[in-house]
Amino acid sequence: MNSRLCAVIVSRGLDEMLRFCLKSFFESAAQLSDPVQVIVADNASARPYTTSSFSDRRVRLLRFDVQTGFAAACNRAAQECAAEQLLFLNNDVLLDRSSLSLMLQHGCTNGIGVTGSWLYFPDGRVQHRGVVFGPDDIGPYHLDRGRFLEPRCAIEEFQAVTGACLMVRRELFRQIGGFDESYSFGLEDIDFCLRVRQYGQRVVCVSTGRPLHFESLTPGRVELDVSSRQLFLKRWRGKYTIDG
Repeated sequence: MNSRLCAVIVSRGLDEMLRFCLKSFFESAAQLSDPVQVIVADNASARPYTTSSFSDRRVRLLRFDVQTGFAAACNRAAQECAAEQLLFLNNDVLLDRSSLSLMLQHGCTNGIGVTGSWLYFPDGRVQHRGVVFGPDDIGPYHLDRGRFLEPRCAIEEFQAVTGACLMVRRELFRQIGGFDESYSFGLEDIDFCLRVRQYGQRVVCVSTGRPLHFESLTPGRVELDVSSRQLFLKRWRGKYTIDG
């Protein structure tokens, strides 16, 4: 039986965090009636993952011997998926039991191209509930980040959502061309969402319980984000709506 959903998790080290991430994914997937699969893309971990690292046979391992950009790793892993829906999931995200069913419920609605999720820091503050855009060089940022908030509505439309937990139809991902590999690490998700909207599809963020995001545990990300931000502003400044 073909899987309805395939999760793509690009990971480098952080073995224990990845195991918790996978556990939360399969606990959430247990609420679905259709089978799921997972592609773990090992992005040149110092201690490579092995098939014995994962107890669930629905996990398939893809190994990169040389560290590659996040966008490129996601694109390569997505090619291995045959499911109707793709879920790009950071290895430091722990899903709620209701997360997948609610994201699929909205993600299969006509006209919706990308579905994101509210995410919380472990202390209960909002980490992500949608991305808005500030003027000049402020660019995109997470709305209400760091605030203690309860969800205000089940679903809300934005120009972009974070790629830490992003669902998209596999065929649309292919048509759009996947993530732009010009980005070294960071903002490839926002760029992708803006291209999805140019394609005439909506981007939404939904409340899916209390999924957690520990955020940016992988070493070296801060340095790489600088070049990605410069590229993003050069490409998109003046082309998005100032809404933040």
